[in-house]
This record gives sequence, structure tokens and C-alpha cells, in this order.
Amino acid sequence: MEELIILYKNTTGIDRNLYEIIIATNPVKAYIDFEYYVDNNLEMQNHYIGSNCCLKIFHYLLNFTHHTHYQSENHIDLALEEFLVLEAYNTQKISYHFIHANPNILFENNITLGIFIKTFIHFLLQTMIQHKCAFFNIDFKTHKTTIHDLIQLISPYITVLRTHCNECYLFNNRINIAEIAHLLVLNRQNKWTLAIDINVYSRNQQFRLFDCAKYGKN
Repeated sequence: MEELIILYKNTTGIDRNLYEIIIATNPVKAYIDFEYYVDNNLEMQNHYIGSNCCLKIFHYLLNFTHHTHYQSENHIDLALEEFLVLEAYNTQKISYHFIHANPNILFENNITLGIFIKTFIHFLLQTMIQHKCAFFNIDFKTHKTTIHDLIQLISPYITVLRTHCNECYLFNNRINIAEIAHLLVLNRQNKWTLAIDINVYSRNQQFRLFDCAKYGKN
């Protein structure tokens, strides 16, 4: 650890390329990667809606035994009390790395965490598709239930959901469908995808340490 601290202090800028490897056999705190390309999502009037929604959802989910005691209306402040937020951005891309800082809530390993995250995202997408209101009342009849298939089903309606479903609430009126629809973004190929990266829960996953640069990038 002392050698790491010395190395950290004596490297700066693009030369500080330090990574942590998450070993598949080790317990982990919940972490989420949230990212999107700015130029492909210029129609977003507020670029914090999706990231704030992500934080509020997972704060609620990881504190499900206590949420009935919360009285504050500003739920994002509650989430920020428990999540470490690391931000990286340039003219093309905005990235957030959220780490649940509560040491009492751990997952067996990052593979188990990945199953948890993917299962809940699947639930969110199904909830959006199945909800009905004055502006959205679609009967989807399909046996395809993968996350990719659900994104394909709902992609023609994302603008409608973002614009009109801000009174369609979930989770004890903490989060609405319009916010959840901002978890879907356009990628470089202008195809709808998740802003939450579900590919970061593999074995021996690497993550850059705080205030470190990606190797080979300016």
C-alpha cells in the first residue's frame, strides 16, 4: 500500500494510469457505470435527469428496509449521502462511476452484483412497457424478454415517455416513468441502448483509481 501511495503521489496527469482489479472471489460494494455520448443525445434538455434517476433508483433499492422512514422530498440528496460519485467527461462523452459507500451492504462478488443489476433493469424496462396512462397505452404481445428485446420494443416510444409520463410514479412516488426513460440513450450508431453499462460485471474487472487517466489517452 505504501508503494502504491508513493507511486500515486509522484505521477500526474496522463502518466497516472492506476487501476484496481476486482477479483471474482471477493465481496464487493454495489457499483454502476453510467455513460452516454453528448452529440447523439442533444435532445436531452437536462443531462442530469438520467444520472440522478439512476442514483435514486439504486439508493431506494439498496435501502428498501428503511425507505418508509424518509421524509425528505429531495431524494437525490439522500442518494448522494451514500454514493461516491466519480465523473469523467470530454466534448464527446460523459461518464459517471457510482459506488455505494455503505460498508454494511456487500455482494458476494461482482458476478452476483451483475445478476442483481441486470434483473432489476429488466424489471424497470418491463414496468415502462406495461404501465398505462392517458399518453401511453400499448398492448405488447411478445415472448421475447431479454433486456435487448425490451429496449427494441420500447424505443419508438421513448420521446413520448420522457415528455408526458412525469406523473406516472413508481417506488412510493419517488421516481417517475419520464425519468426512467432517460436511462435509455442513443449510442454512436444512433441506436437506443442503456446508459448503464451492464458489461462491467465480468471476472477480474478493471477500474481506474480516482484521479487517474486512461492509459494512452490525453
